[in-house]
This record gives sequence, C-alpha cells and structure tokens, in this order.
Amino acid sequence: MNAAGTCKSLDEVSVLARSAVSAVVVGSITLRPRTGNGGNVYYPGDFFSLNALGLPNPGLAYYREHLPAMISMAHAAGKPLVVSIAGFSEAEYAVVAHDVALAGVDIIELNLACPNVWDDGRQKRIACFDNDRTEAICAQVSQALTTAAATSTAAGDSADRQPPPFGIKISPFSDPAGLAALAGLVARLSGTPQGPRFVCAVNTFPNAFVLDEANRPVIDVELAGLAGAALRPVALGQVRQLRRLLPETVELIGAGGVSRGRDIADFLCAGATAVQAATAFWNRNGDAGVFGDILTDYVDLF
Repeated sequence: MNAAGTCKSLDEVSVLARSAVSAVVVGSITLRPRTGNGGNVYYPGDFFSLNALGLPNPGLAYYREHLPAMISMAHAAGKPLVVSIAGFSEAEYAVVAHDVALAGVDIIELNLACPNVWDDGRQKRIACFDNDRTEAICAQVSQALTTAAATSTAAGDSADRQPPPFGIKISPFSDPAGLAALAGLVARLSGTPQGPRFVCAVNTFPNAFVLDEANRPVIDVELAGLAGAALRPVALGQVRQLRRLLPETVELIGAGGVSRGRDIADFLCAGATAVQAATAFWNRNGDAGVFGDILTDYVDLF
C-alpha cells in the first residue's frame, strides 16, 4: 500500500487507484483543515529521508463531500479504500471516524504516531506512548463506528451494515517494555469492539536532525521524522516483537524503508501480512509507478 501522507485529494486517489497498490490509503485527515508546517518539510538523504509535514489536509468537510467519489474510484479498480485519521483529542478521533465510516470507507487507520505536529512552538504528545490515551481513543472510535453503522442501517443504506474494521499506526518503541505494554493493551482488547484489528509498525522515528554543508537545518522546523532505508531494521524489529506478543487475530502492516522486493519479503518473514511505502514514492517525485516496480522486484525473487 501507499503509506499515509502520500494521498490527500480526489486526483491523488484517482492516480493510486490505477497503480499497483493493493489498497489506497488516504490521509491522515483531521477534523479541521491544516496547512501543515511551513518551508522545507522533506529531505531525501542518501540512505534515509526526513519529513515534518505536520498533517496537512483539507479537513473533514472536504472528505465528507469527496469520500464517496474516492470510494467509487478505489472500488472500480477492485481495491479497498483505507482512511488514516488523526486528532488532538479522543473526541476529535471519534467525530472523524464516525463521518468517514458513514461515507462507507472500508478500513480506518488511527494515526497515533505523528511526531511533527506543533502548537505554540511545542510538539504535541505522541499518542501511542500513552496507553490510557490509546485505549480511550479506541473506545470512543469504536462507539462512533457502531453509531455510524446503525445510522446507515436505519437510513436503508444496508440491511445490516457492520462498522468498518480499524487499526492503529504506532511510532517505533526503543523501550521493549513499552512496546510490550502497548501489545498487552491491544491483546486485551482483541476480540472486543474496542480492539484494533491491525497494527501498522512503524511511523517515522521522531526528532531526527540533519545539517547541510552550510550548517543549516535541512528541515525548516529543524526536527523531523526519520524514514527510508535507515528505519527498515528498526521497523522489522518492531514487527518481529509484535508478532510474538500479539494474538494471530491482530494483523501487522510493516512500514519503514520499503523500496524493493526483498524488503517486502523481509517484512512478511518478520510477521507482517502487508506493507506500506512512502519514501520510495516521494523520492520518485510522486510517481505511482514505483509500487509496480517494487512488486515486480518481489515477484522476480521467486
């Protein structure tokens, strides 16, 4: 799949629906429009990338209007539409989840891992590092999805519409006990409406810093999320640990440095059932053909 952050608009969905991705991921989207961080927010290094986008997106009102067309485009290509959502409170996650579910999206990914959101000069807390908050978000989202399904059924859209499955995207955990605690929460919730059906591991490693030859930060807000090939061993290690900690009913999506067929094979071997890619896409200037190239390379391995 394309990873969240690479697709925000109707035109971008149209392009990705025609690409080799198995599912189209839209977002992350928020309740209100966001311009994101200003200045240079992406840097392609030799063996890594940095990004500090800051969740730019046109906001929920845009997606209320355009999600039906996005869903139709993806379905016409035989692909599910996944929407990644983010919020600054449990209630915001719930409102966005309710409305995208009402539109009929297939899967929802809760972005609990964005490290580059700033407010009054300070970074926001990364939600996945707070188990109480993670559980509260999952509970409120679950209730919102149930309400949306009941509303659709009552309106005659479906005889018995079920809530779309949701999962969580997490940051890398350098503390194995912290990762085990999160996995314990997900395992405890497994099989309940509040339980994430999948975990996407991982988002970027927070707060990387790189200078150019003139000793100026390459990212204008200075600190950025590290991704690309340098993140791949970390992401593989997270997937490996999570597969051993989680019940088999919770699927894993690997993300971090996927740019060739061998990377897909490694993530599958580590325990993932699917992968996402962003850096490879951005480093090809948004050429969706990169997904076909990666898959062809994977097929050629066998």
